[in-house]
Amino acid sequence: MGGSHRLCSQILGFIHALQFLCSITTVYGMVPQSPVECSSSGCILRNSYGAWGDRRDCSALNVTYPTTEEQLRSAVSYAVRNNLKVKVVTKFSHTIPKLACPQGSSRASAGATLLISTEKYDSGIEIDAANMAVTADAGVGLRQLIDAVETGGFSLVAAPYWEGVTVAGVISTGAHGSSWWGKGGSVHDHVLAITLVVPASRSEGYAKVLRLEAQDPMLNAAKLSLGVLGAISKVRVFSSFYSSF
Repeated sequence: MGGSHRLCSQILGFIHALQFLCSITTVYGMVPQSPVECSSSGCILRNSYGAWGDRRDCSALNVTYPTTEEQLRSAVSYAVRNNLKVKVVTKFSHTIPKLACPQGSSRASAGATLLISTEKYDSGIEIDAANMAVTADAGVGLRQLIDAVETGGFSLVAAPYWEGVTVAGVISTGAHGSSWWGKGGSVHDHVLAITLVVPASRSEGYAKVLRLEAQDPMLNAAKLSLGVLGAISKVRVFSSFYSSF
């Protein structure tokens, strides 16, 4: 009897294991679609994940995708010259649409508006090992930056949990991690310098590049600007050595 009982238990265990294996399916992660979609009538900006209570779309007349600082300056210059309202958006827009909308409201029509996307402005990452710093283009993603500094034997001092943010986005919105080190737990606490593109006079070409260093009184405002002081072009941030155990 004991042998039969053990055999039945083994058979039942096998059946349960087989049922479990048959229920396993392959799950694939999906990159969200671009938050900006355009047609002949204009462009629509959406939140990539629809994570907010207010998910109404934002309308804009057009979008441009600079790949260099000069192209970013030219985009701002064009907007100033043509009296367009502008907002900068990223590859994975995680902001409430109305806050990233040039019109200031997702209810408003496209009007004279322009979106500047940093989706393709993401190729520049320079590691300064001597000064323990890294400089990155505005559109560089957080995961891309973490991987780059790691290859040089460094790590970021602070970072939020979600890796879809960009370098410019993470500091502009005050994104932070769950720990405190050195000057603070937010990424902007460890920013050393920012390059900003701002409107300018006609004689200056309607847009100019400002380079704000640590001693510049404007740096603190530019760090946490929510995108209203200009278009961030490059960010220089402190990094630290990491140890592998």
